Amino acid sequence: MTTISDLSRYLIGEILSKVPITCVGKVRCTCKRWNASSRHRIFGKAVARQFMGFMMIDFKVCSVRIDLNGIVKDEEGSGPVSIKPIDKLNEIEISKVFHCDGLLLCTTRDNTRLLVWNPYLGQMKWIEPKTAYHRLDRYALGYDTNKKSYKILRFVDDAYWPTSLFEFEIYDMNSNLWRALDVTPDWDIEFFRPGLTVKGNTYFFAKQKIILDEGEADGDVDDFLVSFDFTKERFGPHLHVPFHSHLDEDTVVLSSVGEEKLAALYQCMDRNMMEIWVTTKIEPHAVSWSKLYFLAVDKMVPLLSGSFFIDEEKKLALAFTLDTLGRYKRAYIIGEDEYFKQVDLGEAVVIPDDDDYPYCFPLVCSYVPSLA
Repeated sequence: MTTISDLSRYLIGEILSKVPITCVGKVRCTCKRWNASSRHRIFGKAVARQFMGFMMIDFKVCSVRIDLNGIVKDEEGSGPVSIKPIDKLNEIEISKVFHCDGLLLCTTRDNTRLLVWNPYLGQMKWIEPKTAYHRLDRYALGYDTNKKSYKILRFVDDAYWPTSLFEFEIYDMNSNLWRALDVTPDWDIEFFRPGLTVKGNTYFFAKQKIILDEGEADGDVDDFLVSFDFTKERFGPHLHVPFHSHLDEDTVVLSSVGEEKLAALYQCMDRNMMEIWVTTKIEPHAVSWSKLYFLAVDKMVPLLSGSFFIDEEKKLALAFTLDTLGRYKRAYIIGEDEYFKQVDLGEAVVIPDDDDYPYCFPLVCSYVPSLA
Protein backbone atom coordinates (compact mmCIF):
# COMPACT_ATOMS: atom_id res chain seq x y z
CA MET A 1 0.00 0.00 0.00
CA THR A 2 1.33 3.42 -0.97
CA THR A 3 1.76 5.81 1.95
CA ILE A 4 2.38 9.53 2.17
CA SER A 5 6.08 8.89 2.76
CA ASP A 6 6.31 7.07 -0.62
CA LEU A 7 5.61 10.21 -2.68
CA SER A 8 8.40 11.43 -4.94
CA ARG A 9 10.53 14.35 -3.84
CA TYR A 10 9.25 16.34 -6.83
CA LEU A 11 5.59 15.77 -5.86
CA ILE A 12 6.34 16.61 -2.23
CA GLY A 13 7.98 19.83 -3.44
CA GLU A 14 4.89 20.71 -5.50
CA ILE A 15 2.64 20.13 -2.47
CA LEU A 16 4.90 22.15 -0.18
CA SER A 17 4.96 25.05 -2.64
CA LYS A 18 1.24 25.54 -1.88
CA VAL A 19 1.66 25.42 1.93
CA PRO A 20 1.85 28.78 3.75
CA ILE A 21 5.06 29.44 5.67
CA THR A 22 3.13 29.50 8.95
CA CYS A 23 1.89 25.91 8.36
CA VAL A 24 5.19 24.34 7.32
CA GLY A 25 6.02 23.53 10.96
CA LYS A 26 3.02 21.15 11.07
CA VAL A 27 4.07 19.52 7.78
CA ARG A 28 7.53 18.81 9.20
CA CYS A 29 5.96 16.52 11.79
CA THR A 30 4.50 14.19 9.12
CA CYS A 31 7.65 12.07 8.77
CA LYS A 32 11.44 12.41 8.50
CA ARG A 33 11.33 12.62 4.70
CA TRP A 34 8.77 15.41 4.70
CA ASN A 35 10.81 17.23 7.33
CA ALA A 36 13.90 17.02 5.11
CA SER A 37 11.93 18.04 2.03
CA SER A 38 10.42 21.03 3.80
CA ARG A 39 13.88 22.22 4.82
CA HIS A 40 15.07 21.83 1.20
CA ARG A 41 12.03 23.72 -0.05
CA ILE A 42 12.51 26.54 2.48
CA PHE A 43 16.28 26.87 2.47
CA GLY A 44 17.17 25.56 -0.99
CA LYS A 45 16.59 26.52 -4.62
CA ALA A 46 12.94 25.49 -4.60
CA VAL A 47 11.94 29.02 -3.54
CA ALA A 48 13.66 30.69 -6.49
CA ARG A 49 10.43 30.95 -8.47
CA GLN A 50 8.58 32.67 -5.63
CA PHE A 51 8.92 35.63 -3.33
CA MET A 52 7.82 34.79 0.19
CA GLY A 53 7.36 37.37 2.86
CA PHE A 54 5.02 39.09 5.27
CA MET A 55 2.98 42.24 4.90
CA MET A 56 1.46 44.61 7.42
CA ILE A 57 -1.76 45.67 5.78
CA ASP A 58 -4.70 47.40 7.50
CA PHE A 59 -2.94 46.77 10.86
CA LYS A 60 -2.93 43.00 10.27
CA VAL A 61 0.05 40.75 9.54
CA CYS A 62 -0.47 38.70 6.39
CA SER A 63 1.67 36.24 4.50
CA VAL A 64 2.43 37.32 0.95
CA ARG A 65 3.48 35.03 -1.87
CA ILE A 66 4.39 36.37 -5.30
CA ASP A 67 4.64 34.12 -8.34
CA LEU A 68 7.68 35.54 -10.11
CA ASN A 69 7.26 33.24 -13.11
CA GLY A 70 3.66 34.39 -13.45
CA ILE A 71 4.81 38.00 -13.57
CA VAL A 72 7.42 37.25 -16.21
CA LYS A 73 4.88 35.40 -18.37
CA ASP A 74 2.24 38.06 -17.62
CA GLU A 75 -0.22 35.31 -16.73
CA GLU A 76 -3.83 36.11 -15.96
CA GLY A 77 -6.09 34.35 -13.46
CA SER A 78 -5.70 34.60 -9.72
CA GLY A 79 -2.96 37.17 -10.14
CA PRO A 80 0.74 37.10 -9.25
CA VAL A 81 0.25 38.47 -5.71
CA SER A 82 -1.39 36.28 -3.04
CA ILE A 83 -2.06 37.80 0.40
CA LYS A 84 -3.47 35.73 3.27
CA PRO A 85 -4.16 36.78 6.88
CA ILE A 86 -2.32 35.05 9.74
CA ASP A 87 -4.94 33.41 11.96
CA LYS A 88 -2.60 33.30 14.94
CA LEU A 89 -2.25 37.10 14.88
CA ASN A 90 -5.75 37.96 13.71
CA GLU A 91 -6.80 39.47 17.04
CA ILE A 92 -3.70 41.70 17.30
CA GLU A 93 -3.43 45.07 15.55
CA ILE A 94 0.14 45.54 14.28
CA SER A 95 1.60 48.84 13.06
CA LYS A 96 5.16 47.85 12.04
CA VAL A 97 7.02 44.68 11.06
CA PHE A 98 10.80 44.11 10.90
CA HIS A 99 12.69 41.00 9.75
CA CYS A 100 16.03 39.55 10.77
CA ASP A 101 17.33 36.03 10.25
CA GLY A 102 13.96 34.31 10.18
CA LEU A 103 12.50 36.32 13.07
CA LEU A 104 9.84 39.01 12.85
CA LEU A 105 9.63 41.94 15.27
CA CYS A 106 6.10 43.36 15.41
CA THR A 107 4.93 46.50 17.20
CA THR A 108 1.32 46.73 18.32
CA ARG A 109 -0.85 49.59 17.13
CA ASP A 110 -1.47 50.84 20.67
CA ASN A 111 2.33 51.04 21.28
CA THR A 112 2.16 48.92 24.45
CA ARG A 113 3.90 45.70 23.41
CA LEU A 114 6.53 44.19 21.13
CA LEU A 115 6.24 40.70 19.67
CA VAL A 116 9.11 38.55 18.38
CA TRP A 117 7.81 35.70 16.24
CA ASN A 118 9.38 32.82 14.30
CA PRO A 119 6.68 31.89 11.74
CA TYR A 120 8.55 28.75 10.64
CA LEU A 121 8.76 27.27 14.14
CA GLY A 122 5.55 28.91 15.37
CA GLN A 123 7.27 30.38 18.43
CA MET A 124 6.28 33.76 19.91
CA LYS A 125 7.73 35.98 22.63
CA TRP A 126 6.26 39.18 24.04
CA ILE A 127 8.71 41.92 25.06
CA GLU A 128 7.64 44.21 27.87
CA PRO A 129 9.01 47.79 28.00
CA LYS A 130 11.49 49.03 30.58
CA THR A 131 9.13 51.92 31.28
CA ALA A 132 6.87 52.57 28.29
CA TYR A 133 6.89 52.52 24.50
CA HIS A 134 6.03 55.57 22.39
CA ARG A 135 4.33 56.09 19.04
CA LEU A 136 7.48 57.82 17.69
CA ASP A 137 9.78 54.94 18.63
CA ARG A 138 12.15 53.55 16.01
CA TYR A 139 13.02 49.86 16.28
CA ALA A 140 15.50 47.41 14.85
CA LEU A 141 16.11 43.68 15.29
CA GLY A 142 19.63 42.30 14.87
CA TYR A 143 22.18 39.98 16.43
CA ASP A 144 25.65 39.84 17.94
CA THR A 145 27.75 38.18 15.24
CA ASN A 146 30.18 36.73 17.79
CA LYS A 147 27.64 34.68 19.73
CA LYS A 148 24.48 34.96 17.58
CA SER A 149 22.43 36.45 20.41
CA TYR A 150 19.43 38.46 19.23
CA LYS A 151 18.86 42.03 20.36
CA ILE A 152 16.29 44.80 19.86
CA LEU A 153 17.22 48.45 19.43
CA ARG A 154 14.67 51.06 20.50
CA PHE A 155 15.14 54.81 20.28
CA VAL A 156 13.20 58.04 20.09
CA ASP A 157 14.74 61.46 19.45
CA ASP A 158 12.20 64.24 19.02
CA ALA A 159 12.65 67.78 20.29
CA TYR A 160 9.15 68.96 19.40
CA TRP A 161 6.71 66.38 20.79
CA PRO A 162 5.05 68.29 22.77
CA THR A 163 7.95 67.98 25.19
CA SER A 164 11.40 66.75 24.19
CA LEU A 165 11.80 62.95 23.90
CA PHE A 166 15.22 61.30 23.95
CA GLU A 167 15.76 57.61 24.76
CA PHE A 168 18.16 55.01 23.38
CA GLU A 169 18.09 51.47 24.75
CA ILE A 170 18.78 47.88 23.76
CA TYR A 171 17.11 44.61 24.74
CA ASP A 172 19.07 41.35 24.99
CA MET A 173 16.83 38.34 24.31
CA ASN A 174 19.16 36.07 26.30
CA SER A 175 19.03 38.10 29.52
CA ASN A 176 15.53 39.54 28.89
CA LEU A 177 16.74 42.95 30.04
CA TRP A 178 16.67 46.48 28.62
CA ARG A 179 19.83 48.62 28.97
CA ALA A 180 20.28 52.32 28.25
CA LEU A 181 22.74 53.34 25.51
CA ASP A 182 24.93 56.45 25.56
CA VAL A 183 24.32 58.05 22.15
CA THR A 184 24.90 61.60 20.89
CA PRO A 185 23.42 61.56 17.38
CA ASP A 186 24.38 64.12 14.74
CA TRP A 187 21.63 62.79 12.48
CA ASP A 188 17.83 62.58 12.33
CA ILE A 189 15.87 59.48 11.34
CA GLU A 190 12.21 60.09 10.59
CA PHE A 191 10.05 57.73 12.63
CA PHE A 192 8.15 56.42 9.58
CA ARG A 193 11.41 55.31 7.88
CA PRO A 194 12.17 51.74 9.04
CA GLY A 195 15.71 50.42 9.12
CA LEU A 196 16.78 47.29 7.25
CA THR A 197 18.87 44.54 8.84
CA VAL A 198 21.58 42.91 6.75
CA LYS A 199 24.02 40.35 8.18
CA GLY A 200 22.93 41.13 11.73
CA ASN A 201 23.35 44.93 11.55
CA THR A 202 20.66 47.53 10.81
CA TYR A 203 20.93 50.43 8.37
CA PHE A 204 18.79 53.59 8.42
CA PHE A 205 18.35 56.39 5.90
CA ALA A 206 19.20 59.57 7.82
CA LYS A 207 19.60 63.33 7.46
CA GLN A 208 22.06 65.69 9.06
CA LYS A 209 20.65 66.96 12.36
CA ILE A 210 19.86 70.67 12.32
CA ILE A 211 19.20 72.62 15.51
CA LEU A 212 16.93 75.52 14.65
CA ASP A 213 16.51 78.56 16.85
CA GLU A 214 13.78 79.85 14.62
CA GLY A 215 12.34 79.29 11.18
CA GLU A 216 12.37 76.11 9.11
CA ALA A 217 15.05 74.14 7.29
CA ASP A 218 15.22 74.72 3.57
CA GLY A 219 15.17 70.97 2.91
CA ASP A 220 18.69 70.88 1.49
CA VAL A 221 20.69 68.98 4.10
CA ASP A 222 23.12 66.09 3.80
CA ASP A 223 21.61 62.60 3.60
CA PHE A 224 23.32 59.25 4.16
CA LEU A 225 22.99 55.83 5.75
CA VAL A 226 23.79 55.26 9.38
CA SER A 227 24.30 51.75 10.75
CA PHE A 228 23.80 50.17 14.13
CA ASP A 229 26.31 47.43 15.00
CA PHE A 230 24.59 44.97 17.35
CA THR A 231 27.90 43.34 18.29
CA LYS A 232 29.53 46.59 19.43
CA GLU A 233 26.15 48.10 20.39
CA ARG A 234 26.85 51.46 18.79
CA PHE A 235 26.05 53.51 15.70
CA GLY A 236 28.58 53.79 12.90
CA PRO A 237 29.77 56.69 10.72
CA HIS A 238 27.84 58.34 7.89
CA LEU A 239 27.72 56.02 4.86
CA HIS A 240 27.47 57.39 1.30
CA VAL A 241 24.26 57.15 -0.74
CA PRO A 242 24.48 57.65 -4.55
CA PHE A 243 21.84 60.40 -4.70
CA HIS A 244 20.77 63.55 -2.88
CA SER A 245 17.15 63.93 -1.80
CA HIS A 246 15.14 66.90 -0.60
CA LEU A 247 12.97 66.57 2.49
CA ASP A 248 9.56 67.46 1.07
CA GLU A 249 9.92 66.58 -2.59
CA ASP A 250 11.70 63.23 -2.92
CA THR A 251 11.16 59.69 -1.67
CA VAL A 252 13.77 57.21 -0.43
CA VAL A 253 12.80 53.65 0.57
CA LEU A 254 15.15 50.88 1.67
CA SER A 255 14.77 47.15 1.09
CA SER A 256 16.87 44.04 1.55
CA VAL A 257 18.04 41.76 -1.26
CA GLY A 258 18.25 38.33 0.29
CA GLU A 259 20.38 38.31 3.44
CA GLU A 260 23.49 39.96 2.04
CA LYS A 261 22.52 43.16 0.17
CA LEU A 262 20.66 46.41 0.67
CA ALA A 263 18.60 48.20 -1.99
CA ALA A 264 17.56 51.85 -2.12
CA LEU A 265 14.71 53.20 -4.25
CA TYR A 266 15.03 56.92 -4.97
CA GLN A 267 12.29 59.04 -6.52
CA CYS A 268 12.84 62.64 -7.58
CA MET A 269 9.44 64.19 -8.14
CA ASP A 270 10.88 67.40 -9.59
CA ARG A 271 12.70 65.53 -12.36
CA ASN A 272 10.00 62.86 -12.76
CA MET A 273 12.50 60.02 -12.37
CA MET A 274 12.99 56.89 -10.29
CA GLU A 275 16.08 54.72 -9.83
CA ILE A 276 17.07 51.70 -7.76
CA TRP A 277 20.53 51.09 -6.34
CA VAL A 278 21.89 47.86 -4.80
CA THR A 279 24.93 47.52 -2.56
CA THR A 280 27.94 45.62 -3.83
CA LYS A 281 29.48 45.90 -0.37
CA ILE A 282 27.74 46.61 2.93
CA GLU A 283 29.43 46.79 6.32
CA PRO A 284 28.86 49.01 9.38
CA HIS A 285 31.78 51.24 8.27
CA ALA A 286 31.74 50.91 4.46
CA VAL A 287 29.30 50.71 1.56
CA SER A 288 29.45 50.70 -2.24
CA TRP A 289 26.59 50.79 -4.77
CA SER A 290 25.59 49.64 -8.24
CA LYS A 291 22.66 51.08 -10.21
CA LEU A 292 20.04 48.73 -11.71
CA TYR A 293 19.71 50.24 -15.16
CA PHE A 294 17.26 47.60 -16.39
CA LEU A 295 14.58 48.94 -14.01
CA ALA A 296 14.35 52.40 -15.53
CA VAL A 297 10.73 53.33 -16.35
CA ASP A 298 8.98 56.40 -17.70
CA LYS A 299 6.10 56.12 -15.18
CA MET A 300 6.17 57.47 -11.66
CA VAL A 301 5.01 55.15 -8.86
CA PRO A 302 3.30 57.25 -6.14
CA LEU A 303 5.59 55.80 -3.46
CA LEU A 304 5.20 58.60 -0.92
CA SER A 305 5.62 55.87 1.67
CA GLY A 306 5.41 52.11 1.56
CA SER A 307 7.86 49.38 0.67
CA PHE A 308 9.35 47.43 -2.22
CA PHE A 309 11.45 44.41 -3.06
CA ILE A 310 13.53 43.39 -6.08
CA ASP A 311 14.56 40.15 -7.71
CA GLU A 312 17.83 40.62 -9.56
CA GLU A 313 17.62 37.29 -11.40
CA LYS A 314 14.12 37.96 -12.77
CA LYS A 315 14.97 41.66 -13.19
CA LEU A 316 11.80 42.72 -11.39
CA ALA A 317 10.81 45.19 -8.70
CA LEU A 318 7.50 45.32 -6.81
CA ALA A 319 6.44 48.42 -4.88
CA PHE A 320 3.57 48.37 -2.37
CA THR A 321 1.89 51.65 -1.47
CA LEU A 322 -1.33 53.66 -1.65
CA ASP A 323 -2.70 55.62 -4.58
CA THR A 324 -2.18 59.40 -4.64
CA LEU A 325 -5.46 60.00 -2.76
CA GLY A 326 -4.69 57.38 -0.12
CA ARG A 327 -7.89 55.44 -0.85
CA TYR A 328 -6.63 52.20 -2.39
CA LYS A 329 -3.77 49.78 -1.73
CA ARG A 330 -1.73 48.96 -4.80
CA ALA A 331 1.25 46.96 -5.98
CA TYR A 332 3.31 48.22 -8.89
CA ILE A 333 5.36 45.71 -10.88
CA ILE A 334 8.38 47.13 -12.69
CA GLY A 335 10.57 45.13 -15.08
CA GLU A 336 13.08 45.48 -17.87
CA ASP A 337 12.18 47.00 -21.25
CA GLU A 338 9.91 49.48 -19.41
CA TYR A 339 7.53 46.74 -18.24
CA PHE A 340 4.96 48.23 -15.85
CA LYS A 341 1.84 46.73 -14.30
CA GLN A 342 -0.55 47.87 -11.55
CA VAL A 343 -2.26 45.37 -9.19
CA ASP A 344 -5.14 46.65 -7.04
CA LEU A 345 -5.22 45.29 -3.48
CA GLY A 346 -8.48 46.79 -2.22
CA GLU A 347 -9.54 49.85 -0.24
CA ALA A 348 -7.24 51.35 2.38
CA VAL A 349 -8.02 51.85 6.05
CA VAL A 350 -8.28 55.50 7.12
CA ILE A 351 -7.13 56.38 10.64
CA PRO A 352 -9.66 59.02 11.80
CA ASP A 353 -7.77 60.07 14.96
CA ASP A 354 -4.46 60.81 13.25
CA ASP A 355 -4.32 64.14 11.40
CA ASP A 356 -0.60 63.84 10.53
CA TYR A 357 -0.62 60.27 9.18
CA PRO A 358 -4.24 59.29 8.48
CA TYR A 359 -3.42 56.31 6.23
CA CYS A 360 -2.13 52.82 6.93
CA PHE A 361 0.50 52.17 4.25
CA PRO A 362 1.12 48.51 3.33
CA LEU A 363 4.58 47.41 4.47
CA VAL A 364 6.16 44.26 3.09
CA CYS A 365 9.31 42.48 4.22
CA SER A 366 11.03 39.53 2.58
CA TYR A 367 11.32 36.40 4.71
CA VAL A 368 14.06 33.78 4.89
CA PRO A 369 13.01 31.12 7.45
CA SER A 370 15.42 29.85 10.09
CA LEU A 371 15.54 27.64 13.15
CA ALA A 372 16.42 30.58 15.44
